[in-house]
Amino acid sequence: MLAFGNPEEELGAELGVEEFVLGRGADSRRYVLRTLVPRFIATISFNGQSKTNSQRVQVSDVVWWDDEPPSNEVDDLLARALASVLEIEQQREKAIEQKISDALILAEERFDIERHNFRDIGERLEAQAEELAIIAEEQQLNIEKRIEAEKALRLSEERLQIQVSELIDSEERMAAQAQEMVWLAEDLQAAEQKMKFLANHDALTLLPSRRLCLKYLKDILAEDRQGNGKTAVFFIDLDGFKAVNDTLGHEAGDAILVGVADRIRALLAPEDMAARIGGDEFIILLKEVTDRDGVKVLAQTLIEQLNVPFVLDGEEARVGASVGIAFSVDDGTTAEQLLNCADKSMYEIKKKGKNNFGFFSDL
Repeated sequence: MLAFGNPEEELGAELGVEEFVLGRGADSRRYVLRTLVPRFIATISFNGQSKTNSQRVQVSDVVWWDDEPPSNEVDDLLARALASVLEIEQQREKAIEQKISDALILAEERFDIERHNFRDIGERLEAQAEELAIIAEEQQLNIEKRIEAEKALRLSEERLQIQVSELIDSEERMAAQAQEMVWLAEDLQAAEQKMKFLANHDALTLLPSRRLCLKYLKDILAEDRQGNGKTAVFFIDLDGFKAVNDTLGHEAGDAILVGVADRIRALLAPEDMAARIGGDEFIILLKEVTDRDGVKVLAQTLIEQLNVPFVLDGEEARVGASVGIAFSVDDGTTAEQLLNCADKSMYEIKKKGKNNFGFFSDL
């Protein structure tokens, strides 16, 4: 059960995005968001935040009040909402890191103060011991006073040794605490780097996310406008994936998605990009395309590779792929236009029998 105060006061200003009004759950790891146009409400949950369990982001309980928009608009809307909430989580992590950094500075200051105090005590005791020695020498004729002075000197020496021993022990403890703080800071730095990576990548396949793919595509299109190059955009939707999930379970489905990502990566050049944009949908961006024939060869090879069965716990699982392809300049000049054209081409392939590829210009 989610408990809310005033969502606008709690998170509206923090996000800086007027489109979304969010409320935070009682466990501080769940959010509820809604938009005004189109109107819907959904729950965003964050699970797993240790060094061995990567952070997972889940969107659930999506309810529509208006007609549900096309899937690409829904993906874009949810992606921007997720990005906003991820930014909040990153700000929280930065705040935690700042608190730890402040604690380290305070610990070091306290350590310096304690060390100086113990050294002052040692110096004072040494001075007292020297004074007692002088008194003992001056009172050689008075045996009783000399004996008392010697006793006092021994007592001062013993106290000095105790103070020195305590100072050493304190320094060792403070050094150990400081080292623990250093380790903690290193762990937090590694966690922060991992969060930055996951903010722009799919946690399951480690491929770039939709947001990073769109940014890269916009940069490529800017280069295309300055030169004579073209970019090919592949929109890939797996065929038969739901059947694998239903029969073999979600773990098998996740293994299929990881295997598909690996096979796609193996076909691409270093300057090209593959991204998972949600569910069983993937995007490929090919830079500096010179002719349509080369794109056909890659598309056919991709489908053949994805048709090779996956072996999961001794059982074979098969999927296919429907691929829609669009070209920059010819089919669109913006990232959104090209993705939309490639998406439409892919749906035409689905209607015609699946497990094939087609170009938007042929529709």
